Amino acid sequence: RGGYFMKPSSFLHYDKTTHTVSNAQGETKVLSPQCAILLAMMLEAPRHIVTREQMRQTIWLHNNVVSEDLINHLVYRLKKELSCLTAIPTWHIEVIPKTGYRLIVEPAPSRSWGPWFQRFRHWYQRCRPWFQSCRRWLQRWRLKP
Repeated sequence: RGGYFMKPSSFLHYDKTTHTVSNAQGETKVLSPQCAILLAMMLEAPRHIVTREQMRQTIWLHNNVVSEDLINHLVYRLKKELSCLTAIPTWHIEVIPKTGYRLIVEPAPSRSWGPWFQRFRHWYQRCRPWFQSCRRWLQRWRLKP
């Protein structure tokens, strides 16, 4: 097989032989050669860090001349090329400072509980200090004779 699936239930499929990425709706995007190599490196080691040194050796076949800005720009281009295909961002490229990058593919939220639960969790996190102070006040009030 020439392709990588980002995840069994994912919406993106990468074909290594043609450097194309396609989504569930059938839209395809041909990646530039350097972006295709970088995506293949990230997919071969999911959730593992692809170091800047590995990128220099694999993509540019040397490690002396490539600047940090060139590596940063390549990652930016990959993000831009992949973002035009996806409607729901269930992936992101995590920056590991002074080290490299990591591709994170997150499971798609369930349609029935996802938005409601996210709103509830956001509200709960914002109100949590207030809940904790009320609980402490009630505990002190109950201890009084």
